[in-house]
Amino acid sequence: MTIKDKVDGRLKRSEANRQLIIDAMINLVNRGNYMPTAQQVADTSGVSIRTVFRHFTEMELLYREIDDVVKPLYISYFKQDFKGDLQTRIKRLANAVVNGFSGGYHLSKVTTVLKWRSPVLQATYDYNQKMLRLYVLSMLPELKKCDSVTTELVVGMASFAFFERLHMDQGLSLAVCKKLIIAHLSSVFEAELK
Repeated sequence: MTIKDKVDGRLKRSEANRQLIIDAMINLVNRGNYMPTAQQVADTSGVSIRTVFRHFTEMELLYREIDDVVKPLYISYFKQDFKGDLQTRIKRLANAVVNGFSGGYHLSKVTTVLKWRSPVLQATYDYNQKMLRLYVLSMLPELKKCDSVTTELVVGMASFAFFERLHMDQGLSLAVCKKLIIAHLSSVFEAELK
């Protein structure tokens, strides 16, 4: 075995351990543990706590890695083909909101719960709010004809907070959440565009 083979083997092991740590953190969060300790991450990943700290000297670095993994999935729900008439686009937006936030519920929740103590999560939250607004405005260009209060109402109905209120707090099924969002968005536009 050459020195290059040893170095390549160590590098592959290091990359594999890093991925195990990221996967363990996502797994813990998805099980509802929004503030896992480094020891819990180590235990779940099957690597030593020393290895966790070697890769991530602080939790902020791990949050950043998780955001890099999750962001493309979140964006994929909202960056779709939103062509068609207004009603079709409203239905697609409701699907994006409900499917996106239900699929990434715990990861979205950890961002909102811990943003006050994590500059990385605060930046992630701010970015997500900005992008959600841009997506909603691009999906529903009719909002350009509406006043700012209506725009804020529509963006609010597409938010994680609104989804969480319907699904988690009120216990409504995903199908009912979609129906409510569609009905409310439709009525807003019906009243506004007359």
